[in-house]
Amino acid sequence: MKKGFWIIFLIAFGLVGCGNTTVTTPDFEITLEPTLVVEEASETLPPPPEYLPQPGDSELDRANAITSSIYLLFTDTDPAEVVMHIGGYLPTPCHQLRIYVPPPDKENIVNIDVYALVEPDLDCPQVLRAYDTRVNLGSYPAGSYWVWVNGGRVGNFDF
Repeated sequence: MKKGFWIIFLIAFGLVGCGNTTVTTPDFEITLEPTLVVEEASETLPPPPEYLPQPGDSELDRANAITSSIYLLFTDTDPAEVVMHIGGYLPTPCHQLRIYVPPPDKENIVNIDVYALVEPDLDCPQVLRAYDTRVNLGSYPAGSYWVWVNGGRVGNFDF
């Protein structure tokens, strides 16, 4: 058995060695030139959140937005930032949520206004629409701050 294997191996090896060793070169030459692709950094900022006041809001009808849960969180970033998680209901599915976050006043009180807007004379089903969002309040100078939403005290934080 081993002897037959070696005989087949030697015959195959001999046939390979007797093959045509001439190398044909093509009649044309291909030249590859490197191409430099430069990707420019996107300088566009992400769009602002939809809940921020928008141009044209003054032409819409204002309504109350029901708030059912509000709590404050802190980020692990440096500097730390305050994030408000807020959930509740809008009067109809056609209403748009708006949240206005002004800078703190002289007494370090942040009076946040949460409301809803809708186009005048819009025929819309009278069904509540739930909302749940996070609002980045940002970072503040050293001090103790109170957060109020629609005239009600929500909580406080210290920097």
